[in-house]
Amino acid sequence: MPGNPDLTLIPDEAEVWLALKSDVTDIAAMIPESPTEDLAELGWEHSGLVDDAKGIPITPSIEVKPYDAFGRPRFRVKLKKGTLVTGFTALERNPVTNKIVLPGSTPKRVGIPKDVQIYVLYRFVDEDRATVWVQLTPAPAELTGTSGIVDGEKWWAEIKVHHTTTAEGDVFEIVDASTDDVVKTFTIPVSVTAYTATVDGVTTTSITAKTKAALQAALRALSTVAALPEPGVTVEGPDGGPLVATFTGPVTTVSATGTGGTVGVA
Repeated sequence: MPGNPDLTLIPDEAEVWLALKSDVTDIAAMIPESPTEDLAELGWEHSGLVDDAKGIPITPSIEVKPYDAFGRPRFRVKLKKGTLVTGFTALERNPVTNKIVLPGSTPKRVGIPKDVQIYVLYRFVDEDRATVWVQLTPAPAELTGTSGIVDGEKWWAEIKVHHTTTAEGDVFEIVDASTDDVVKTFTIPVSVTAYTATVDGVTTTSITAKTKAALQAALRALSTVAALPEPGVTVEGPDGGPLVATFTGPVTTVSATGTGGTVGVA
């Protein structure tokens, strides 16, 4: 079955970043604007190496309740009490993992398993494309197993995060390359015979065809658009418009000037 390779995610690596609930004042302020932003500057702490063979398992579950009625089996089925658990296996015993793996009353002490509430951020990288998942509410981190101290063996600790949800039922916010996309709609009246478009102070040559191909080609020729991540801009819409331009990065001002009428940009 044919597919779109640009939409297929095959991670080459994954990172796990943590923040204790007690250290977070406003999680919204810790959500990066792009997947490549410096996460340490936002207050996240890197857990260190994780087991790439185990990856980051994502385990959904839900209670299935069948009902029988009037001699008919499974007359009705209801799904309720859904849960979501993610996890990772840490391969480093460092100041960050020590906060969730048998933490003691001080950093130099080891304690028993306890309710440790955290926020977690997962960053996946597929070639040069990164995606970030940011947990929106605090959740308990359960230590389900550890290697202990074995001569000649690498230490590991398996962690499960039992996620809670927002009032809307959400767990994560996704930050990817489309997060800072800017979408502009060009409305071109019938009376317009030609028009130009300006992006951050740089103007296209005159565009006489009211097609998505013509507008896209003119915009991609601009230096301000060429500087954005590829392809810079994609234009969709019927001949005659409205034409919708999606810029693959932040642009500040987009405008248009028409001959024979006013071209709207919103």
